[in-house]
Amino acid sequence: MLLFQTLPIFPLAFATIYRLLFADTLTPALNEKPLHSDLFLMQLLDASVEGILAFDRDCRYTAWNNAMERIAGLTRADVLGKCAFDVFPFLKETGEDKCLLAALAGEVATSENRPYIVPETGREGFFQGHYSPLFDTENNIVGGIAIVHDITERKRAREAAQEAHQRLLFHVENTPLAVIEWDSDFRVSRWSASAERLFGWKAEDVIGKHVSEWHFVFDEDADAVAEVTYRQRVGAELLGVQHNRNYTKSGSILYCEWYNSVLHDESGQLVSVLSLVLDVTARKHAEEERAALLARERDLRKHAEEADRLKDEFLATLSHELRTPLTSILGWSTLIRTGELDRTDNLERALEIIERNARSQARLIDDLLDVSRIITGNLQLDLHPINLAPIVETAIDALRPAADAKRISIVTALEPQSCLVSGDPNRLRQVIWNLLMNGIKFTRRGGRVDLRLDCFPARRPSVSLSPSSGLTSFVRLTVSDNGDGITPEFLPYVFHRFRQEEGSISRKAGGLGLGLAVVRHLVELHGGSVSAESPGPGKGSTFTVDLPLAVDRRETPTDDALRPDTSDELDAFSRRSTDNGAVAGDVISGVADTAKRVISEPGGSASGLGVRPLEGVRVLLVEDDDDSRHLLSLILQRYGADVASASSSAEALNAFVQRTPHVVISDIGMAEEDGYALLRKLRLLPVQGSLLPEGPSTTSASSLNVEGTALPSRIPAIALTGYATNKDRDRALAAGYQLHIAKPVEPEDLVAAILGLLSATK
Repeated sequence: MLLFQTLPIFPLAFATIYRLLFADTLTPALNEKPLHSDLFLMQLLDASVEGILAFDRDCRYTAWNNAMERIAGLTRADVLGKCAFDVFPFLKETGEDKCLLAALAGEVATSENRPYIVPETGREGFFQGHYSPLFDTENNIVGGIAIVHDITERKRAREAAQEAHQRLLFHVENTPLAVIEWDSDFRVSRWSASAERLFGWKAEDVIGKHVSEWHFVFDEDADAVAEVTYRQRVGAELLGVQHNRNYTKSGSILYCEWYNSVLHDESGQLVSVLSLVLDVTARKHAEEERAALLARERDLRKHAEEADRLKDEFLATLSHELRTPLTSILGWSTLIRTGELDRTDNLERALEIIERNARSQARLIDDLLDVSRIITGNLQLDLHPINLAPIVETAIDALRPAADAKRISIVTALEPQSCLVSGDPNRLRQVIWNLLMNGIKFTRRGGRVDLRLDCFPARRPSVSLSPSSGLTSFVRLTVSDNGDGITPEFLPYVFHRFRQEEGSISRKAGGLGLGLAVVRHLVELHGGSVSAESPGPGKGSTFTVDLPLAVDRRETPTDDALRPDTSDELDAFSRRSTDNGAVAGDVISGVADTAKRVISEPGGSASGLGVRPLEGVRVLLVEDDDDSRHLLSLILQRYGADVASASSSAEALNAFVQRTPHVVISDIGMAEEDGYALLRKLRLLPVQGSLLPEGPSTTSASSLNVEGTALPSRIPAIALTGYATNKDRDRALAAGYQLHIAKPVEPEDLVAAILGLLSATK
């Protein structure tokens, strides 16, 4: 009643609308009587389950039924007479204001899924509104009327259903199994992404196609698939697993398991078939290979047992090869120390035996290190054009005493012209030395070893190259003997590491079985090939090495430039320097020149009695092993050096401060503090003028070109260590050492290194 008293225009307008809508359903008595009862209209509005509201031309609410109170949470008193946009600001944000204005313009408008929020109550939801103009009796638009449906619950239920559907669809599309759905005619109606990944065809390539319309089923399995589809169509098979082969788009064949689910309608007619496909190709291949795996396992066990036997043989051989020279060294040195040796006759022989066995151990360690470098890929070559003939002659000269001891004649036939190759002279000398030594070792007393060097500028049809070689111009080195020969069974393994034809403790020849393996790797690093041939046991053997000729043979260096230094002392130092990458090119050159000069001087023998090239040179020697320290100190003193010895880093630091040396020689692996830390501390020590090194003429305080506290960083340092790998060398150089020398070291090599470094710091 308050509604119509406040807004007298509404009862008449609403009554008019009501009559138009419900005239047919009213009783005759009511239809004849005008509907001006406010109570009747109020009850009629409130009886509606839909929200009904009305508004005037200023968008002020003029009607608000109970359903709107329930939907919006606001009573009539909260909204009547108030502007809709003031009560509900969101109407403009969501665009609902356009529907109100459309009704005021005489149009019918509908809004879908409009979100709403009531600030006073915090109620949120969604509604659907239907807006119409409101006319007076003269058909003038006086406002608008809206019927509002609260669709919040329905929308949330729909969204929940859609979300569940999306989850199911996601799982179906992303399952590792391929998902394929067939319609009632067995045409593809669904082809998932996993099916695309498995078979290669995209969905648009196969949707709508019958199973027989593209090359999908393996030919031999087509009849079995047709039988299954028939049983599915007639309802004889509703669930089943089918095993068959299928083609992929690329033409490969997959072994698949098809898990089929058949759907029929109420009349028994086929609706669709859903197939989940699992790729079991790997499992099938595994099953097919199972029998082969058993045989392979037996072979692997046999090979493992053989490898274990070879390991045991190698360890036993290594122990023998290490202990045998140690026995001689220890025995003869004990006799010398106790004075039980005849000083006149046997002393020289004892020293010769000790030296020979020590060198044998050094070669053994060098071979092991070479193999380690080869395995890790750290073996480095110093390549430059060289003439191979002088290197061959040097190796022959070095091994001639060993051949003479067995009365073995070495017959050579060397190419008269220059055989120029690009190679590392020290490593090529090692190759020739190993091959010659192998021939001497396995040739009987009074036998013969032939060495031939041929140069082929271009391939000749009559020349047989090793199978792995594709050289067009090459140098061929052939080493043959009439010795023990090689059995056909062992010939394929002759270049393998740690393999020896005689593996028992009663073997006639010594060694670790590394020489020929090193030969093969060194030759291959030079771009060549090596092969072995033998007619059989007792018939000798032939080893052939092919190395590529240098690119330009016309500019042949002179013989002096190509012929390596034949001095054993220089060779030893040069070989170790190359192996360890000890110093940079300028320092190596200085060391080599100094070594040549010292060794070539009259009286410059290993004893150093006639030459004192280190006269006036102060050396700080740091070595924690007493025997090694005393030995090195004695050697350096005999060459004229003024040696300050230290057994630890602390002693070395104290000695350095007391008297600054010209050169530091330090071990790396020491207790408490290693040689790397020692050198870092030495480089930081302050040096006063009174402590500057003085003399010798080779280096002085003025020649070092340093002043004040910067001096220690300029004093050369040598790492003399048993850690001899490339990583150890790199670490030593990075720590600040100028030279890395592996133990054991020849006295002349050490002296040459000191002189070379002192010369380099001038």
